[in-house]
Amino acid sequence: MKPFYTFIILFLSFIELSGQSNGPNLYNKTFELDSVSHLRNPAMGWVLYEEGASFQDEHKNYDPIIFWEEMDEVNAAEYANILYIRVHWKVMEPEEGKYVWKYNKAYQEYIKKAEDRGLKLAFRIFFDNGTPDWVYGAGSESTLDPPLSLKNDKQPYYDDPIFLSKLENFIKAFAEEYDNPDRVDFIDAYGLGRWGEGHGVTLKNQKNYKKVIEKVTGDYARHFKNVLTVYNLSRGDWHISKSAVFDKLGFLPRRDGVGSHWYDDTERAYMADLFPSKAFIGEGCYWFGARDKDTTYQTKTAFFDDKRFPRMRTWNDALSVAVDDAIASRSNTFDLRTPFETKTWIEKLPHKVQEFITYGGYRLYPDSISVHQNDRQLTIDHYWRNFGVGVLPNNHPNWNNKYKVAFALINPNSGKVAYSYVDPIANPGKWIQGELYGYPDLNFTIPKSVNRGNYQLAVTIIDTTTGKPAIKLAIKNNSIINDWAIINTVEIK
Repeated sequence: MKPFYTFIILFLSFIELSGQSNGPNLYNKTFELDSVSHLRNPAMGWVLYEEGASFQDEHKNYDPIIFWEEMDEVNAAEYANILYIRVHWKVMEPEEGKYVWKYNKAYQEYIKKAEDRGLKLAFRIFFDNGTPDWVYGAGSESTLDPPLSLKNDKQPYYDDPIFLSKLENFIKAFAEEYDNPDRVDFIDAYGLGRWGEGHGVTLKNQKNYKKVIEKVTGDYARHFKNVLTVYNLSRGDWHISKSAVFDKLGFLPRRDGVGSHWYDDTERAYMADLFPSKAFIGEGCYWFGARDKDTTYQTKTAFFDDKRFPRMRTWNDALSVAVDDAIASRSNTFDLRTPFETKTWIEKLPHKVQEFITYGGYRLYPDSISVHQNDRQLTIDHYWRNFGVGVLPNNHPNWNNKYKVAFALINPNSGKVAYSYVDPIANPGKWIQGELYGYPDLNFTIPKSVNRGNYQLAVTIIDTTTGKPAIKLAIKNNSIINDWAIINTVEIK
């Protein structure tokens, strides 16, 4: 009997030990926020601004070469993510079918310099005193003609069928060149009225207003299928744009005039109604006068007593107010603007430049991650925060929620991903400042095709259309391999 009892005890001990060796292992990882680094992520950050002057013959003392020389003097591209080009249609297509990106070497070099500096592009094509003459030659009428006959103020009649037909042809060609999210961040997909902002849209028949908005934005939406499309938020056409553009087409709102009374309480309420389902593409106010490089910063001609921000008396005042308002407005982007203003920002107000780097747009990071391992089965609890005031516009139709949280096993020797798994639930486009977003009990099993060995378990946000890391995480951690943040070493048996 004694040997039998000994056998039973030994057998039970073996089962207990086997259970311990195959039982769940627990790894806990907390991450520390990096609130300082300049993150080059899509649809956010500081913007350099080309107002079109570089490409217009009437500005003989300014050209693309001078633009980059002056921007490079203050290393502007080290702070910015985007070059925004606001330019007339007549510059982009001076002759029908002869596009500047194909035939203008100065333009090509200008764009190349932006891309060499790591900047994405953004565009607004507008028509106020900027419609090509060949469009009018084809029969499209302008405000120089009846019924308005406005001298020295040449806008097209936007409901003219010839204008709309020629514009659609341009939009199609424009999209063939620039509907590429690797190069382009967003397109202002409208451009009508004063400065392309939708003010004072000239029509032969006011009853055509809604049809014109739907036609132009619809053409942009039809041809741009990959790049973000945006539309200028305005009280003047909100009764149309809310349903026809923001709701139906999913465009993002943009608004200039941030930091001034021109961006009024009514429009701020509109923006609040759209957030957080729509990211805000913000732009500062254009202050007339005192914008040349030889003008002193303190000037009495640059500003007037703004009704919302009456304390502005100098460039420093105006720019400081502007970045405060951009952050309060939850803006994803803001403009360092032209070389003169960019120089002022960087040399005179570096703390305000850093303030928007820290808070502007979105700044996503994992707060903590717990991993339970039982052989090849992993159960993960992960928690995330957004330190920025904006939001990742993941739900734009052209992005279609392509950014997802993913976990990977990385070979520590080669640095290559041996296996990855995407969380089907976690959506970084829904994360806003001040909240903790938790996703417990994510389960997946490592397939047998993954060889035995030790791997680095890592996390990131990928673009599911490429399978590659796409959003840089705001973490203070030097344990990052190819933009994957390391959680722990795991053994796969």
